[in-house]
Amino acid sequence: MRSILISALMALAMSGTAHAQGQTDTGRSAVRDWTDPDLGGAVLEGVATRDSLWLLGASGNVVRFDRLSGERLVAANDVSDVLVDGPHLWALVKLNDSVSVVRDLRDPALPERRIRFEGAPLRLFATPDGPGILTTAMVLHPSGERWDRRRLAALLEPRAHVSALTGNMLFVGYNKGEWGGGLRRVDVTTGAVSIVQDPGDRTCGGRLDPECDPVVGIISDAESEDCVLVGSSLAHLGLRSGEILRVCGDQISLAFADPLPGPPNSTGNSGGQTWAFDSLVETSDGWIAVEQDRYARARGDTVVMGHAPVLRPWAGLEISDPVEGVIFVKSACCWGSDTWVRYGVVAIPVQP
Repeated sequence: MRSILISALMALAMSGTAHAQGQTDTGRSAVRDWTDPDLGGAVLEGVATRDSLWLLGASGNVVRFDRLSGERLVAANDVSDVLVDGPHLWALVKLNDSVSVVRDLRDPALPERRIRFEGAPLRLFATPDGPGILTTAMVLHPSGERWDRRRLAALLEPRAHVSALTGNMLFVGYNKGEWGGGLRRVDVTTGAVSIVQDPGDRTCGGRLDPECDPVVGIISDAESEDCVLVGSSLAHLGLRSGEILRVCGDQISLAFADPLPGPPNSTGNSGGQTWAFDSLVETSDGWIAVEQDRYARARGDTVVMGHAPVLRPWAGLEISDPVEGVIFVKSACCWGSDTWVRYGVVAIPVQP
């Protein structure tokens, strides 16, 4: 569920509104808008179980779909974030500008946790004691029926990817497209905020440069409880760059990249370029990184590349059959030309 997706998919949704439906002045078919009456202009993230598909939309609604009948139900409104935590599906629901509640959408019998905070809410994050909350100004850790509060030493920006609690640290990533984004580390015991990067020897020469490298997802590292996996990827003009990085404290190492082939009759890859992806999502047995046409699927140390499956109409959505432990869902409109349209695609993990 910790996909980050939010910045990229909101940008895709906004790009879709810039094009009118119907015909252009030249008579060619215009790029079509895509929207859902309940989810809005984008599907941001979600989770599937044996009988249900839960999706959070750009509208702030969480919609539950019956996987057998396709019947839909709006389960919550004004949702800032959702977090899958074992049998729980926690939702951070806004009541007003300074008060929200945390509730379990799967078990309405559980009492809500009301919270008043400073700053704008960023994300829920997983802890051994239940969901914590990161805002732009503070971190709140659950402690019985109360919250341990720690003011941050520096304000964070909104629209972030946030890791699960890793030791005493949270990792916070931003996707600003061609303007970079980078990675921050938050010490939940002191509130200290620091930039995590490999500076390299020149501008944009190192990894996770905040001026150059967007972060499209952060997940836990199954190989080490003290590390996270960070997806850094950018496709802009003729540039293609994508890496899954293992971050352990200040140490950054490459976990996966897929080199792009060079021109015909050449040796090596295309100028050092690598396959670029849009999201990094944790699954029950690894992770999956998705681009519209291809995906990388990891189980243990093995990573395989595959072609994205065909989507079919279902319950007002366009989805795939379950494959590789996920369901692919058309997530947002769109980019391309008047005659060639591409839509965003998100992978929704299926819980065993």
